[in-house]
Amino acid sequence: MSEFRMVGACVDARESRAVLRVAASAVLLVLSMWQPAGAAHAANTVSPRVAAASASTAVDAASAAADGHAHASAPTHDDSASVPARGASMTERELRQLLYAAAEAAVDVSPQVRRLYAEYQAAQSDVDQAKGARWPQLQLNGQTRTARFGSNAGSAYDPGNALSVNLTTTLFDWGRTEKSIGSRRELASAGQERYVAQMEDSAYQVTATLVELAKQRNIATLSQRFVDRMTHLVRMLDEIVAVDRGRGSELTQARARLLQAEASRDAALAKCRTVELNLRKLVGERPVPMPTDSHWPLHPGNLDRLMSALDENPRIRQARAEASAAELNRDAVRAASRPQLNWVVSTNTGHDAVGRRMPWQTMLTVTWNAFTGGAATAATDAATFRASASWSQAEQMRLDLEYQVRSAEDDAHAFGERADQYRDLSVESARVRSAFFDQWYHLGRRSLLDVLIAENDDYNNRVNEVAYRFDGYAATLRGYASAGMLVQWLREG
Repeated sequence: MSEFRMVGACVDARESRAVLRVAASAVLLVLSMWQPAGAAHAANTVSPRVAAASASTAVDAASAAADGHAHASAPTHDDSASVPARGASMTERELRQLLYAAAEAAVDVSPQVRRLYAEYQAAQSDVDQAKGARWPQLQLNGQTRTARFGSNAGSAYDPGNALSVNLTTTLFDWGRTEKSIGSRRELASAGQERYVAQMEDSAYQVTATLVELAKQRNIATLSQRFVDRMTHLVRMLDEIVAVDRGRGSELTQARARLLQAEASRDAALAKCRTVELNLRKLVGERPVPMPTDSHWPLHPGNLDRLMSALDENPRIRQARAEASAAELNRDAVRAASRPQLNWVVSTNTGHDAVGRRMPWQTMLTVTWNAFTGGAATAATDAATFRASASWSQAEQMRLDLEYQVRSAEDDAHAFGERADQYRDLSVESARVRSAFFDQWYHLGRRSLLDVLIAENDDYNNRVNEVAYRFDGYAATLRGYASAGMLVQWLREG
């Protein structure tokens, strides 16, 4: 404050110089709103803060040192430092190849994919088991000589050691066997579609994880640049406060904002580590190519194409196959309650009472559970209701996936538009940030709090741009995955 009093005393002695200084300051105030950072200083105009400090030799030296920092590393002047460095341009085909390689790695190591493939193979064996009922069924029975006890044991007939053979062939069963085979075949088809759907899910999980990892890494880069700017500002204020204790509160504000920036950076790095662990869980230790660009050549899909491909979604095909299997099982249960005609051929290697070998026998048999207390009717009704429920489930899944596709495409377009808005806003906020810094540092027309708020707003705008940009990419991938064509699109486009 003593310096300000000294300047006030000098104004009376140098009135003409004060008038010129005020006029120059007014011109700089206008120019600083439009010119890039550093323009006010290039005009060699002394700001009120520097003029106040110039009353003493020590303060003048400190101001010169701080002015040098404004040239070399002013924390708010480098707009490009706020944007993550963009790598070499990448085409959509190259991006799809990178994502497809990651999807292949996830499918190869996924225990869930292997489990569903084993279940599919088991369902195929169930079909073969049902087909076996169409062939004649050969049954062998053996017995040893009978040991008898009691008063009449010696008078009983004993065929001795014997082997009986029964060959039963189903001649007519109202289609029960064929319906059972068809039901098993549809269940096997459902198992195959479930396996394909799981591969789609694994591909979506790993690609969405890559998008999230890229987003968090870009945010971490922005956060680190924000920390660097706040660090430069704190160092600059450290040197100023060393000779001007009256500005200690500004240093406190800058340090508080630096701590907030470091906390944001650490949170982004923690999210990066979490996503990296999730990626390792999906692909194991296999190296996965990672796009490094901050902007990916990934655009929302064609809604008409996605909707037309929806009926080929493996989830829908699985649900429809399960519903068809339930219908065929209903028919098989109904046929099982009706009479069944069999042809039986049998023989026995034993001997009759006079020592003769048993002859071959052949006959037709009819098997029919004529009365079961209503159990057969109840079983048929239950199978009918299960089939109806399965078809309703398939219809509901079709509606859900259609909604997911439309929602994903809407999100992809909306997030992309918001990202573009924040990109434009970031350009304007960078200008405001530079203007506020000049007005504070060179002209003294802004408080440090205004500068810090402008810095924070610019950082938040850039973070929001990155977040919405990559959320749009994730929504695009979700749209393809909901349509059941993510792997096909990654492989073929």
